[in-house]
Amino acid sequence: MPTTRKIELSFFFLLVAITATASFFIIKPYLGALFVAVVFAIVFHPFFKAVHKRVRQEGLASFLTIIFLFFVILIPAALFGFFIFDDARSLYQSAGAGISIVNGLDANLAPVERYLQAVIPGFEINIAEYADAALSFLVGNFGSVFTRAVGMVFQTFIMLFALFFLFRDGEKFRSYVVALSPLANEYDERILKRVETAISSVVKGKLLIVFIQGILASIGFFVLGVPNPVLWGALTSLAALIPAVGVALVFVPLAIYLFATGGAGAALSLVVFGVVVGSIDNFLGPVLYEKGLLMHPLFILLSVLGGIALFGPIGFLAGPVVLSLLLALLDIYPMLFQSDQSVH
Repeated sequence: MPTTRKIELSFFFLLVAITATASFFIIKPYLGALFVAVVFAIVFHPFFKAVHKRVRQEGLASFLTIIFLFFVILIPAALFGFFIFDDARSLYQSAGAGISIVNGLDANLAPVERYLQAVIPGFEINIAEYADAALSFLVGNFGSVFTRAVGMVFQTFIMLFALFFLFRDGEKFRSYVVALSPLANEYDERILKRVETAISSVVKGKLLIVFIQGILASIGFFVLGVPNPVLWGALTSLAALIPAVGVALVFVPLAIYLFATGGAGAALSLVVFGVVVGSIDNFLGPVLYEKGLLMHPLFILLSVLGGIALFGPIGFLAGPVVLSLLLALLDIYPMLFQSDQSVH
């Protein structure tokens, strides 16, 4: 290669590196919003296509889809988050006064603790201590979130704005990504398809189900007189991600609490309702899960908790999506390896 050509290429790649680095820091404050927009664009693409078939105009279909998401997904999710914060703060304050349901659970589980101590000396059930630490963390983090309410509104606007163009020009963006990739177009399309399937399966198939379980649980807790129902509903959503145990991790202690406080009928109703909520996955799962690359429930749980720890509240989506991307790439790797072997 001529020296002049080497200098040109070196200078070109230097410019690309500089501008790419500068561009990253420019859009860095909005990466979270853009990430959520991409996830929503993938998950709700079938809905957008259905709307597009009716109105025939991509711009109008994008706008109508965003209106639907705003009122059906974003507003309920924001209200749910606000009620979680309010319940957590109320429970945290009542725990300090020694009158919370958490302290009641500790008292009601005392016979179980004494029985276990006969088998395992030193064993303790101290729900109040762990709950106090968890609630203080939740109140502190939600407090910081609500102090940045204006910034969240702006981020939501950016997300919806980006989502509009992802719906309208999604095929163009996809073609551009395929053209930039050094891989063969066939492999690019396979990778993108696997990633889309994995993201849609995890987000729409699992996270949406646990969100529905949390909403239904909150309603049931409210009807049956459980204090701070929305907070316990949110904990039910997290518990639903745990393999084998599931929502029983929340429903059983609360049923014991209702039984001990004199509500045998309410306790039995809560157990029956818990069975119904826990079985929702069996009914909705086959409808919402997409065939293809699926993720084990244990990986989903770890990715949600790790995602929240790493990315904050957005980690509830980011964790499973990042792990889905990794699994999709690992799934496509044998095809690339076999192709490389056939060439040699």
